[in-house]
Amino acid sequence: MGQNIHKHIIQIDGLRCYAVLSVMVAHYIVGNYGGAILSKIPFGTGVNLFFVISGYLITAILLHKKDAIHQKTTTFFKEIKNFYVRRSLRIFPLYYLVLLFIFIFSFEQIKDYYGYLLSYTTNIYITIHNGYIDNKTHLWSLAVEEQFYLIWPFIVFLMPKKWMLSFIISIIFFSIISKYYFIYYTSYPLGANAFLTSCLDSLGLGALLAYLQLYHSSVFEKILNKKILIILIISYIILFIFPDFTSYSIKRIFDNFSTSLIYFYIVGIASLNKFNGFFKLLLENKTALYLGKISYGIYLIHNFMGEAFQNYFARKLPPTDHLSVRIIYWALLTVILASISWYVLERPILKLKKYFN
Repeated sequence: MGQNIHKHIIQIDGLRCYAVLSVMVAHYIVGNYGGAILSKIPFGTGVNLFFVISGYLITAILLHKKDAIHQKTTTFFKEIKNFYVRRSLRIFPLYYLVLLFIFIFSFEQIKDYYGYLLSYTTNIYITIHNGYIDNKTHLWSLAVEEQFYLIWPFIVFLMPKKWMLSFIISIIFFSIISKYYFIYYTSYPLGANAFLTSCLDSLGLGALLAYLQLYHSSVFEKILNKKILIILIISYIILFIFPDFTSYSIKRIFDNFSTSLIYFYIVGIASLNKFNGFFKLLLENKTALYLGKISYGIYLIHNFMGEAFQNYFARKLPPTDHLSVRIIYWALLTVILASISWYVLERPILKLKKYFN
């Protein structure tokens, strides 16, 4: 068995910062300004980076527990219970607090799909209605992660270890088939992005990282070559950034997979804390680590800030007609509210996780 990856991985904390900042740029700047150049840069794939990180960390934890179950130092039922309690403590309190505010202030706007929000099935609503839901759309990714968490522990714990690698690789390829199916054989093309099966390439690549690091550490370190990462980035720019080089339908099927493959290498290198020089500074400076720590709150809150600012905050701040100034307000207020959430709600609740190790 490879190295123990229970230790704190500081560079992955930094990656969370840039994942959430890229999503904010996509929603705040690209969404409002657009532009031929900005719209081609894949800021929104910060979500894919989150998926790769989640697939990696969750699978690493579960594989360690699977080995412990096999060694009879713990039990399947105990670890299933601990996993879901710890995930619930991390995810549910702030999520449902935000939904409570939405319910109070915007019920008439969201009553048709509030049940989907409550049940973490927003991505299914978006798929079957083939449409977005305004500033609640970003919650689709949290729904995907929650659905993944519901099934993945049982698969990892119950599947024979000798089948695990083949299964992880198969779900990555199945995800590409899922995207193809939704685009060409259904009237729900948004399912190619939002449905769980279509996101298994990102989550599966994270899971593959964890498996290789734990059970094939020499292969893991060998394939995580920074030169390969550079080649992948250049290839992505040529294939998906330059216009008319790749057909639109091919882009829709392989764009997210391609960025997730890049993130596979980035997360893998960061998991070893092997980014050096300028990139080490980017990932390990105090600001990046702090924003990475509160990234869940930032992600959850940020897309509501335009409406909240207009309705509640604007009258208490110096008036402005400049969109750029409003965006600065949105970003600052998002970080302030996420910080309050972290210290008042999230961190105190997370201390309860120690009872479910």
